[in-house]
Formats: sequence, structure tokens, C-alpha cells
Amino acid sequence: PTPAPTPRPTPTPAPTPVPTPTPTPRPTPTPAPTPTPTPTPTPTPKPTPRGR
Repeated sequence: PTPAPTPRPTPTPAPTPVPTPTPTPRPTPTPAPTPTPTPTPTPTPKPTPRGR
């Protein structure tokens, strides 16, 4: 009788690569609103004292 053919070993399936976790993007911090500069009051010019 013809010997039965040796069954080929089942190839080991390649391991499934673990997906690299996508880093969660950090939310861009909201820039603080620029404070409105307080207008500097114009100083009233004092009358120049006249020299004697």
C-alpha cells in the first residue's frame, strides 16, 4: 500500500500587529483676550510762569 502523504504543517499565522494608539491632540488653549488699554488722560498743560 502506498504510504499516506505526510500532511504539511499548517503555517503559523503572522501575529496581528498591535495598532499604535493615535495620540490625542491636546486642545489649543484659547488665548486670553487682550485687555483694552485704558486711555491715559492727557494732562492739562499748566500755564508757564513768565520770568520776571
